[in-house]
Amino acid sequence: MARAVALIGSSGGGGATLGHGDPNALRAALDWQLAAIGGGARIVEAQLVVCAAPLDFAAGAERASLWACGGEGELVCVARGSLAQVNARAHELDARLAERLAAGALHGLVSVSADARPGGVNARALKAAGRAALPVAGTGGSSLSMAAAEYGCVLVGNSGGSVATTPESKAIGVAAALAAAWREHFAPASASGGGAWHAPIDGCLPVFLAVACAATLADRAAPLLPPPLASAAAAFAGALRARALPPAVGAIAAQHRSGLGELSVLGGALVGALSRDSPLCALLAAAALAAAAPRCMAACARASVPATATSILVAGALPACIGAAAHAAAPACAALTSHARALLALALGGARGAPLVARGACGAVVGAGVHWGSRRGFYHALVLPLIALEAERGEMALLGALDLLALCVVGAGACAAQLALPRAASGARDAPLARRGLALNLGCGDYVEACFPFLARDRALDAAALCASAAAGALCASAGGVRSTAYVPLPVAVVLSDAPRALVRAALVAFCAPFAVGVACNAAANARGARGGGGARTPRDE
Repeated sequence: MARAVALIGSSGGGGATLGHGDPNALRAALDWQLAAIGGGARIVEAQLVVCAAPLDFAAGAERASLWACGGEGELVCVARGSLAQVNARAHELDARLAERLAAGALHGLVSVSADARPGGVNARALKAAGRAALPVAGTGGSSLSMAAAEYGCVLVGNSGGSVATTPESKAIGVAAALAAAWREHFAPASASGGGAWHAPIDGCLPVFLAVACAATLADRAAPLLPPPLASAAAAFAGALRARALPPAVGAIAAQHRSGLGELSVLGGALVGALSRDSPLCALLAAAALAAAAPRCMAACARASVPATATSILVAGALPACIGAAAHAAAPACAALTSHARALLALALGGARGAPLVARGACGAVVGAGVHWGSRRGFYHALVLPLIALEAERGEMALLGALDLLALCVVGAGACAAQLALPRAASGARDAPLARRGLALNLGCGDYVEACFPFLARDRALDAAALCASAAAGALCASAGGVRSTAYVPLPVAVVLSDAPRALVRAALVAFCAPFAVGVACNAAANARGARGGGGARTPRDE
C-alpha cells in the first residue's frame, strides 16, 4: 500500500525559488517522484498558503489563497482574501492535519517554506510530526531549523535552503530523502522520457528560422550599406551563425529530456554554449546532461547535500564537466553534419556535371516524397530534422524550399480552386476552410492541412498535388538546388532564396497545377449533380 504524505508550507519568504507560486505544479512534481519510491507514496493532505508578495515583507493585507487536497488528488483553492483572512482559515486546516499526524494516519511530511513560529499556521502539524518522529523533508532553511529546534522534527535528506530550487528539483530531493528514511529504493522518474527523439529539434524551429532569416537578410544588405555598416552586418550574421543555435538547442533538449524545469534550461544552455558552433554536439551533450542530472540530484539528496548546493552542482558544475567533453567533440560533430549536408545537396541539387534529366528526376522524387510523407506522419520525424540539419549554419535550406513548394504552395492552389469554382453541393461549407488555407499558406507559409479534405475528396486533385510537388522538386533540382524556407510569407521566402527566379517558376507550377485540376474536378462534380437532380452528392462529397 502506498505511503501517505502531507504537504505543508507557503509560496516562500523571498524570490529566490523558481515556479514556487503554482501549487499544483509542485504537487504534480512531488507525486511523480514519490510514486517512484519502492512501495509508492503520494500526497494525501495539503495546506499551502500562496501569497502575491514575498512573505518576508508581507504585512497581512496582501492578496493570498489557501490550497488543500481535493477529491481527485489535485490541490484546490479553499480560501481567498487578504493574507490575514487566509491565515485564519489555515490555522483550522493546521489543527485538522495535526490530528491526523498524531493518529498515525500519515508516514511523512513535506515542508516547503512553512510557518514554524510558535502560533504559526504550520506549528501544530510540525509539532505533531516531531512527536511522532516522522521524517520531514523539504526546503526553507529558517522554518526547517525552527521545526527541528522547537518541535524535535526529524529532518531527512537535503532539507534546507530553497535558493535556486524548482518544483522538480524539490520533488527529487524530497523523494530521495523520504525513500532513504523509509529504507526504500528510489530512482528518479523522468518526466519526459517517452517523448519523441526529434521533439527537441522541432521545438527549436523558431530559433533556427530566426537565425537563418536574420543572417541571410544581413548578408543581402551588406553590399548595399556603407563600409562601417557593412562590416557590422557581416559581424552580426557571423555571430548569429556561430553562437545562437547551440545554446538554444542545448536548453530545449535538456528541458525536454530531464524534466527538471528551469535548472535543466540553465544547464542545457551552458553545455550548448560550450559546444562551439555545433547544434548536433549541443543536442548530444544535453541528452547526456538530462540522463545524469536527476541521478546526480538524487545522490546529493541521499548524501544530505543542501538543496541550493545541489542546484548549483546540477545546473553549474555538472554541465561544465559535460560541456568540456562537448567542447572537445564539437569539431567531429561539425564534420559529421557537414558531410550529411553534402549528401543532401547531392540528392536535392545534383552533382556538378550530372545530366539535367538525372538531376530533375532526383528532385522530383524528393519533392513528391516531401508531399507524400507529410501526410503520413514523416514531416515532424524526418523533414523538419533534416531542415534543421541544413540550417545549422544559419543558411536557407534546400528542403525548406521544397517544404514551401510541395506543401504550402500546392495546398494554396488546391484551396484556391474551391473558391474559384465552388461545388454546388458543398461550396458554402468549403469556403471558410479554403479561404483560411489560401491566406495562411501564402501569407504565413503554414497550414497545409487545410487542403487535405479537398484532396481526400478528389482522386484527380490528390494526384495533381503529388505531381505538382514532383514538378516543383524537379525544377529546383534542375536549377542546381534552390534554398528557401516555409513559415514566412511567400514574397519573403522569394527574397530569402538564393535563386529567387527559379523559386518563382517552381511556385507557379506548384500552385497552378492543383488549381487547374481542382477547378476541373469541381466543374465535373457540378455537371454530374445537375444531371442527377440538382446537386446530388457523391459518396466522396460526404
